[in-house]
Amino acid sequence: MTKALTNKNQSATLVKASARHLHIAPRKMRLVTNLVKGMNAADAVVQLRHANKKAAPMLIKLIESALANAKNNFSLNPEHMYIKSVTCDMGKMMKRYFPRARGSAFVIRRKMSHVNIVLEERKKAKAAKAQASFLGKAKEDKVQVSANADQQDAVSKKPAKQTGKKSQVFKTDEQRKMSTVANKRRLFNRKAGE
Repeated sequence: MTKALTNKNQSATLVKASARHLHIAPRKMRLVTNLVKGMNAADAVVQLRHANKKAAPMLIKLIESALANAKNNFSLNPEHMYIKSVTCDMGKMMKRYFPRARGSAFVIRRKMSHVNIVLEERKKAKAAKAQASFLGKAKEDKVQVSANADQQDAVSKKPAKQTGKKSQVFKTDEQRKMSTVANKRRLFNRKAGE
């Protein structure tokens, strides 16, 4: 089942797909669905291919179905799709019986799951921005900040604040010795209950 929904706040299209009556307990399925929540759809498929769980192939099939529907039915680019939400609900429960001592029966509950997935297309600008920052935009910003700092120094003649690590304070031998003595006192006071 596939649906396309549009948010009133955003112009992005949501593609919804579901798989029902999967023969796996929801608790076991949620281990896998929580793994891929919020990921890019293509990355999620790669991640699931390496997951050693029974639920992984079922979820891969569902994600690929949703991607195919997004491409064919709604003309969306599958590369820009990401998993907005994945929910796993309890389905029907089949009851089977196993004989036990003194003629009694032990109930075996075979649980089923319903999985719903919602894909959304990420904005191209965000993807391009993230890629640009990865490729070196951050370095350019640092260069601009240092150039601005030089101009401010020339104007105000005040030393620039260091944004890096704090300057290290070197302790003398006497100060180190006093700090270890104080720590030992605290340790023994704590053990004594004072």
